[in-house]
Formats: sequence, structure tokens, C-alpha cells
Amino acid sequence: MLHHKRMPYRRLGTLLLTAGMLSALLTGCGKNKDGDYPGSSKGDVIATYKDGGKVTATEYDKYAAAQAFTSPDKAMYMQIEELKENFVKQYIVSKVLAPQISDADKKTVNDGVDEFEKQLKAELDGASGNQLKSYLDESKLSAGDVAKIYKHDYSFRLYYINKVNELKPNVTEDELKAQYDKDPSAFNVATVRHILIKATDPTTQQTVRTDEEALKIAKDVKAKLDAGGDWNALAKEFSEDDGSKDNGGLYENAEVNGWVQGFKDAANTQEIGVIGDPVQTEFGYHVIKVESRTATAFDKLTDANKDTLKSVVAQTKTGDFLTAEQDKLGIKVTLPAPAESPSASPSASPSVSPSASAK
Repeated sequence: MLHHKRMPYRRLGTLLLTAGMLSALLTGCGKNKDGDYPGSSKGDVIATYKDGGKVTATEYDKYAAAQAFTSPDKAMYMQIEELKENFVKQYIVSKVLAPQISDADKKTVNDGVDEFEKQLKAELDGASGNQLKSYLDESKLSAGDVAKIYKHDYSFRLYYINKVNELKPNVTEDELKAQYDKDPSAFNVATVRHILIKATDPTTQQTVRTDEEALKIAKDVKAKLDAGGDWNALAKEFSEDDGSKDNGGLYENAEVNGWVQGFKDAANTQEIGVIGDPVQTEFGYHVIKVESRTATAFDKLTDANKDTLKSVVAQTKTGDFLTAEQDKLGIKVTLPAPAESPSASPSASPSVSPSASAK
């Protein structure tokens, strides 16, 4: 439950280089056709790049709006005027590189798109269908547009993963040690108990209760524990973490690096044996007690630990590669003056996403 980690990307300024940009009909490699992209023939041109490539305002807006179905956080950041130029550049990089995936990967993508379209249709035909249809209409998106954009998101993710895996074997021991030294606490091993009170379901993005309501319940649970309440009984009654609620909220001798950031930070910093104040993560609020914590020296890392470090180093090198590719494209971005944009987003969306991950 708590091992909900998104694939990390190279930061460009304050942005993550995300795994997908816009959809293409993946037919071969080389120069892409701007006409393959939803909205590419409409609106003012906001960016140009090598060999006559261009991006229009309509094209970008459709892409940004479609992200609400699969990457709500990204969709929110894409509406921030100060960040748009970087997102446009990243978008262009993926337009050029995504078509270069192998035929085998293209088949994987097509199979994934088929499943996505089925889930999207089910959502549109379901209880939240009218709201989703309204969002599509407001955003001037068709279901086909969303599927095409998803297709390219998935394609570029596979391109990214392949590049990471290509670079991993060349990572040196010195590079591993340098990466480890940046955050040795990432490899701490801890035993913790916790009780989770959800605010939002991170899989469906459905609101379970308000943050205020979740925090109040978490504080009440902490008070019960502070007064001598039984972890087993209270976890069964209140916790919404299916992975630990029937075990007194216990995670025993676990590597903190596998947990989401807020939970990991608490496991690394809370006083041992003391029930801390509720900690917020993307799952909701956690009442946490750290029962033990042990550091892991570099020479004691497991093969799995070293593989994790290799992936991080390779991801950084992949980010450098993508930045270099971006520089080669001669991108020129000319955005209009900031204008008010719609803030609506679908409250329910298909949860299907590419299952591949860099290893």
C-alpha cells in the first residue's frame, strides 16, 4: 500500500522531465508529422523546432487537458504560466523520440491503449459519465484524442525506460558510492507501526473525506494511543491500509526507501518509541510510531540496494541525454500573454497506466 512510487525524472529547473508528452500514430522512426497530433492544425504556433516542426496553442491545450485522466498532478502544473515553456520543450523532445521505440514495444503500447480505451468507455458509460463528458466538451477533447495522447505517453515512457536500462550496465562503483553519499538514510531499515486515515484514494483520485476530517480522525486516534489504547484493536477499527491494519499497523524491518516521501521522512526522523503527530502523504494522514531504526553502510548494501542506486544514476544520465537532445532541436517558444484558463478537472478517471518500470 505504501510503496506507491512514481518513476523519477531529470529535473529541468523546477520541473520533472515527465514520461509522456503527446500522441502520435507510431509508424516508423525519424521525422514526425505534426499533423498526427490532436489539435496540431489549429491555433497559433507557440513553438518551432528543427526541420520545420511546430506546436500550436490548441495542440498544447489538448495535451495538457488530457493529462487529467492519467496524471492529475502533472495536469495541474501544466496550467501554471511560469512553467509552460519548459513543458512545451519537454513535449517537443518526446514528439521526436517516442516514435523510435521498437516494433515489439509498439505492440505493447497498442495493447495498453486497447485496455485504456475499454476503461475510458466504461467510465463514460458509468455513474460519473456525465461529469467526464462535460469535462471533455469543455476541454474540446474527444475520447479519441485522450486515447492518442495516452498512446504517446506510454510510448515515451518505454523509450525512457529503455534508455535507462541501456545506461545501467555502465554505472561505476564510484558513481554508486557518490549517489549513496547524497542520502545514506535512504537505506535505513526501520520497524514502524502506523494507522492510516485516507483523504484521497491515490489510485482513483476519488475523495474519501476532506483533509480536515482525515486530520481530526488521525488526532483522535493518536489521543487514544497516547492514553494506552491497543494498536491491534485501533488499527483494525480505524486504519485504511489493507497491508497492515490486521497486524497492528506493523511494518517490520523494512527499507525506508520503499515508502512514499512523507512516511519515509517520519521513519527516518521520528524519535524511536514515541507516537508522532499525524503525518500527511498522498494517501492521507498517518499516525506513526517508530519502534527501531538501523543504518546500512555502503559496504553492507544488498544487490537490490545497489540496483536501486544504479537506476538512479542511470536516470540522471538519461535526463542529461534528453537535455542534450532538446538542445539539438533548436526549440524556440513564443507563448502569448498569460490568460485565465479553466480549472475544471474530472473527479473520476480511468486508473489504467503503463505497468512497466525502470529496473
